[in-house]
Parts: sequence; structure tokens; C-alpha cells
Amino acid sequence: MLALQIHPDGSVETIALPNDHATRNRSITTRLSGTPEPAYYHRRAVMHVHDDGQRERFSGNLVATALACLWRGLDITYGASYFLPGRVVITSSDGTSDLGEDLVHDALAVEAALRLLLSQGPAPWGEVLRAAHGARPSSGRRDSA
Repeated sequence: MLALQIHPDGSVETIALPNDHATRNRSITTRLSGTPEPAYYHRRAVMHVHDDGQRERFSGNLVATALACLWRGLDITYGASYFLPGRVVITSSDGTSDLGEDLVHDALAVEAALRLLLSQGPAPWGEVLRAAHGARPSSGRRDSA
């Protein structure tokens, strides 16, 4: 099963997860270094985050958070005070099929846009959101939950 892993450093990795449900869940748990909690920001995807990542003070995942905002169509950060913590694994919402190519493309486009923006130095969260939104070829279309 094709999925993505987004690292706190902003890199996006295509990963293959086992088809068996129990083995897949163990694999996601291992990748997150803890119990996964599902987060739903797009109707065809699940973002699995560490269930205790905030309390354990994991680094905020800027790319995953910007992608979640893009997919949801709104800023989920409560005024730039909350970011998805640590590594994030993204799977299809049905849990059995590959993540859609368009969703993979969204993640890779956001990664590239933020890498370019942040190569020029720190940027305000509003600029990060604009860069993420501008990276999506279908920017005018909202296909989220």
C-alpha cells in the first residue's frame, strides 16, 4: 500500500506499508515512535500523528501542517500556535488502497514550495500558507472533508 511519511525537517518520503491491517498498524506505530492517532483533513486521506507528540514536545511538522491546512481549506493552527507534531504518515482513508496520485502530488508540491520559501530565511505563517496554497495546481478546487 503506497503511503507518505512527512518528516519534521520537511522532507516527504514515499513508503510502502503492508496490506495486512495489524502489520500495517505496527509499521505506522514504529514509524511514528508511538501510538498513532488519526487526523482527518481530506476525505480521501488519513494523517497518522503521534498521539502524545505535543506533550512529548516533538518538533512541529511545518509541511504536514501546511498540507493539512491546504486540504481542509482553513488554518488549523489556532493562530500559528499548534502544529502537527513529529513524523506524520499519510494513508488512504479506506486503509486498503494506495494514496491517490493527486494527494501525493499535493504533498510533494507543498514540500518543494516551502523548501524554496524557507531557503530565503524564516517566513511568517501566513506566507507559508500562501506558498502551500499556490503550490497546488488545482488551487481553486477544494476536495476535502
